[in-house]
Amino acid sequence: MKNVIFLFLLLVLLLGCNTEDNFDTNTKYIVDVAFKDDSGILNCSMKTIWNNTSDVAISEIPFHFQSDSLNSLIKLVKLNDKEANIRYTTKDIDGFDGFAVIPNKPIKAGKLTSIHLEFETQERSIGEYQNGKINDFTYFFSDDFPRIAFFEHGDFIFNYQVHANYQVNISYPSKYKIACTGLISNKNENDQETIVATKANDVPNYGILFFKNVHIEERKTNNNVLIRSIFTEEDKKWGMNILSYAEDIVQFYGDTLGVYPQPVLNIIPGYNKPYGGWPVSPNIVGVHRGIDAMKNKAETHAKWITAHEIGHQYWGFNYVLDPIDYPQWFGIGMGILTDRLYTLERNLDMNHDDYFSSSYFQGVKRGYNTTIMQKVEDLNDQGFDWNNIIKHDKAYLVLRMLAYEIGEDTFFKIFKHCLNNYKGVNVTLDMFKADCEQISGKNLDLFFNTWFYSNDHLEYKVASVETNTKNDAFHNTIIISKVGNAGTRHLEVQLLLENNKTINRVVNGYSPSNQIELITRFPIVSISLDPKHQFPLINNKTWIAKVTN
Repeated sequence: MKNVIFLFLLLVLLLGCNTEDNFDTNTKYIVDVAFKDDSGILNCSMKTIWNNTSDVAISEIPFHFQSDSLNSLIKLVKLNDKEANIRYTTKDIDGFDGFAVIPNKPIKAGKLTSIHLEFETQERSIGEYQNGKINDFTYFFSDDFPRIAFFEHGDFIFNYQVHANYQVNISYPSKYKIACTGLISNKNENDQETIVATKANDVPNYGILFFKNVHIEERKTNNNVLIRSIFTEEDKKWGMNILSYAEDIVQFYGDTLGVYPQPVLNIIPGYNKPYGGWPVSPNIVGVHRGIDAMKNKAETHAKWITAHEIGHQYWGFNYVLDPIDYPQWFGIGMGILTDRLYTLERNLDMNHDDYFSSSYFQGVKRGYNTTIMQKVEDLNDQGFDWNNIIKHDKAYLVLRMLAYEIGEDTFFKIFKHCLNNYKGVNVTLDMFKADCEQISGKNLDLFFNTWFYSNDHLEYKVASVETNTKNDAFHNTIIISKVGNAGTRHLEVQLLLENNKTINRVVNGYSPSNQIELITRFPIVSISLDPKHQFPLINNKTWIAKVTN
């Protein structure tokens, strides 16, 4: 009986999308997955419907596939119902890990092609789920079913992501519970086996995780997003709390930004200490556990990290995409700015500028090359923590500085423009810069060259303070010098007087040197640069003034 049900579900899925009339620009993947507990292997049958949208014939169709697993196996390949050959590929030789399907004759321009694969694939090691870090429940993960590389104007680009549509049927032992990228549309289960039919449109890949010994609680938001919180018994309190937080966060994002990318969100357990979390795959985020260790900051941390990981679903990992050969400066930075919208609205005690600067400051002081526009392979060869120093801290800080440079209101127009126009787009720096200049009406060559293409950092010093007394007043001359090449248009200088009053001045931070002259009734006690900490100033400290009569 269960096989009849499974075949019926498959037939429904195939009838729903197996016509050229229904085909849109997205590649379609129709996948049957069987997970057997005793083998630890996913046995898969996948039909791919792909359109050669170019005006040239294609002689090979390249598929990314399980770059970190040598145990995956392609057992059968058919192209338009005829057996075809494959050629295995490597990144060093071919530019990507996986294989290429070789048709008997080139695929003509505009031709819709069906590719049938039978394969098996094993557990994929990712994030916090590797090296036994999480061992109190059983899991399985795959986010890398064979998928066709990004294709545009007759060329395959292997470092770009691409949206596709997935219909995935999954059978698994009923003692497991599941999280997956797709929204479950049908479910049949008995004591031995569960079969689900799932669907996900406009996602760059598809993930599945199986769990034992967990609870799942679900809620649907007013904007019709199903949120599923998956947690162990010991984490029940925070599993339920995070479900409530996520409901508020998803509703806030939908109301504020005008859209939430997908109809389902799964929140799964992460590492057992509250370091943070990570975007596991589209529609699945992990939040690290042990949140009580944060003590009086536990609730703030839990709300913020949940907003942070959900924010990533908009940028770089799901909705708006990043090329993956650079350190995802756009997706990560914009994702952090997204969770900042929520934390400010809910008055959470979370200072983003301080939190996302410490690693960057340490990197600069240690002499690392923090240039953003470096290839990932080059950054890996340098052997430092570029994930935190560049990909998170500097990426966020530079976007914040851009907002100061062009104005917060203008930057938010750019933010919304990107959401409205970049769905499914791999955002390049040239593209982003052109839109920033068009919307702001400013030439941003100096800013982008400094902060994306150079290792320059922002540093100033109080070079001298000269004070003379005359007629019971203090005549002050202060010299502010720029250290290095980087600068900012508006640098605030705050003077603290002996009577505890402050005087603020703004100088041009691009100038090598600025002179401030003023007369005060009380002597200057100290001088602070950038007192509101708007900029990532290296060696930012308060200078103690000395009166020199």
